[in-house]
Amino acid sequence: MNKKTIVFLGLLLLVVGCKQGTEETTTQRPFVGGTESIEFNFLEGSPPSEVYDGGNYPFEVTLNLENKGEYDVPKEKLKINLVGFYPPDFGNPNTTKNPDEDLKKSYIDSEGNIIPGTITYVNFPGFNFKSNLSANNRYTIRADLCYLYGTIAEADLCILDDLTETNDKVCVVNERKTVYSSSAPIQIENFQESVAGTDKITFSFEIVHRGSGAISKKDSGCSDEIPEKDKVWVEVESGLPGLECSGLSDGTKTSGYITLYGGKRLVRCTQDTSAPEVNGRDFEKKVHIKVIYDYKTHKEVSVLVKHTT
Repeated sequence: MNKKTIVFLGLLLLVVGCKQGTEETTTQRPFVGGTESIEFNFLEGSPPSEVYDGGNYPFEVTLNLENKGEYDVPKEKLKINLVGFYPPDFGNPNTTKNPDEDLKKSYIDSEGNIIPGTITYVNFPGFNFKSNLSANNRYTIRADLCYLYGTIAEADLCILDDLTETNDKVCVVNERKTVYSSSAPIQIENFQESVAGTDKITFSFEIVHRGSGAISKKDSGCSDEIPEKDKVWVEVESGLPGLECSGLSDGTKTSGYITLYGGKRLVRCTQDTSAPEVNGRDFEKKVHIKVIYDYKTHKEVSVLVKHTT
């Protein structure tokens, strides 16, 4: 066996080893992760880059959408508006639509494979520039997407019978915990747990906007009004009695609305550990966090309308 063959086999084994390590990690983690949600683009050639006036050049606008995040979006919860132009100039086409199918989330299956989300197309026919121009003119067609989206996260909470004793315990209370967050423009970060008393622990986490779109109150139609702008719905669940969270409004002790300032907000919760089913035990318990919101993004293209003589 020559030297080049040995080097090639060595590199091949290294690649295989790395791939196996990646697959094992994917199997263990609960979410794909990241900041992606609904990705969309104008289909190439729809609209065309150039058309003609006089009503002799009909065309259509088509968008392809893909749910790259980890939250299901029902078709009635996603709306597309085409703006940036005067519809009568282009023959009064329909400029508002919902997709024809639900956009299912991407996810990791039981074998660690990443299953992609739904890909679909939304078509807007009936475009035709009816008037006669005296010179070429460029128009903007912008697609505004508004949809309901959500972030799911989880972290391990440490529950101890004696919160003052830390030696040889199954878990640690006073530390920053690993938090797993689903792929979405809003992320859950900086999960911290600490002792709050003889039979109480406290934990906090940050809700952070990592995307480039606009956030608003769920089912508000992506309103940019001050009372609804940057507002998200939060749900926290530990599966244990005696959980309370502060700063949440219009909900319960563990759910409600909160407003993000500068793209983030800290939430604090207190877990009572004196209940009979909790007291006297040392264990870890999953804390589940859900954040729901309306999300708005946009993309645009330009169309050159040429005049005909």
